[in-house]
Amino acid sequence: MSQQPRLTDADVVQYLQDHPDFFIGKDDLLADLRVPHNAGAATSLVERQLSVHRQRNVELRQRLSDLLENARRNDQLFEKSRRLVLALVEAENWLAVQAALDDSLRKDFGVDAWALLHFTERNLDAPLVAIRNADTQRNIHRLFKGHRALCGQLSAEDIARLLGIDTTDTRSVAAAQIRGQGNNGVLTIASADPGYYRSSMDTLFLDYIADILALRLPQIPVA
Repeated sequence: MSQQPRLTDADVVQYLQDHPDFFIGKDDLLADLRVPHNAGAATSLVERQLSVHRQRNVELRQRLSDLLENARRNDQLFEKSRRLVLALVEAENWLAVQAALDDSLRKDFGVDAWALLHFTERNLDAPLVAIRNADTQRNIHRLFKGHRALCGQLSAEDIARLLGIDTTDTRSVAAAQIRGQGNNGVLTIASADPGYYRSSMDTLFLDYIADILALRLPQIPVA
């Protein structure tokens, strides 16, 4: 297979001389070209202006790309949230709620572990988790330090409290309290990555799902 001949500077110059209208309609290409002006040791004003405009063009392109990517992520989050909310609305009992959460959180949101704790004196069958002991409930409430939700790294003991099981596979969590009429508890999601859930993160989505559970659970039977 023969190699294609390499273009030389002279080839490019000759081509442009033969096609003087080449740059017409190619504003993006012109914006990326560097055409220095003979101004001695100083940078010409025209060249400086072109450099500034070129940098602003790059920044605007990046901002547009970021906006489009953010819109795409928001669309995906909305669709995932919509599917979960519809599944919770259609659930006929607490076990169906548990199944809907498990399917959505693991498949759509890719969480490593999660738990829905019910603060109740009822005896609930697995996989439902009942926290009946009042002292245990208070200890879990203290983790929130008066806030509706929490997010970040916790000790292994505190993570175990929020998940209702002993675990060594999770390092960071996000959790929201469920405050319903006659129905209280905690929804927790966890990650094996210590930095995945950070204290600076927004918990709006988790708060939203916790609000749905607070309204929905009292309306349906346990089993």
